[in-house]
Amino acid sequence: ESLVRWDRAGNEPIGPDVFIPIAEESGLINPIGLNVIRQACTDALHWNDIKLSVNISAAQLRDVEFPINLGQILEEVGFPPERLELEITETCLVLDPVQAERSLDVIRGFGVNIALDDFGTGYASIGFLRMFRFEKLKLDRSLVVDAGIDAGSRAMMVSSISVARALNMAVTAEGVETQQQADLVRSAGCDL
Repeated sequence: ESLVRWDRAGNEPIGPDVFIPIAEESGLINPIGLNVIRQACTDALHWNDIKLSVNISAAQLRDVEFPINLGQILEEVGFPPERLELEITETCLVLDPVQAERSLDVIRGFGVNIALDDFGTGYASIGFLRMFRFEKLKLDRSLVVDAGIDAGSRAMMVSSISVARALNMAVTAEGVETQQQADLVRSAGCDL
């Protein structure tokens, strides 16, 4: 998974939770995001069959030029689209579902996979899962951690996995840090 950080000479790095909202508000997220995708694809080009995941923001998905720019990057770099997975959050879908669906249809046409990231923290419904046909569902870390200590959270995690399976999605559990958590998500049916 490609992650972007802002390193400032002589200062502490600034995390994406700080600079991404500013980049979205200022309109700089589109050139920053495209640069991240280009660099990640360039870096991962010769990593054999390893898949590359890149997070994209709601603002990028709302940009009607984003799919075109993505296609150009894939062509310029020569990166196999089937090795690229774009991760989007539920917020990307809620803000403008019609534009999101259009963009995702074009992107899928290239052969790029789409994952719904941080599932369990936002607004996505089963209807959204069906409408957008994600290839992968990534369970949020909080759901995984809470599933180990709370029966209700565990039931939510298991039911989320069942829904994903019914919709032919792979499932990844984020934030697994203990053997107990690993055993729990494996027994619930997570792929990764």
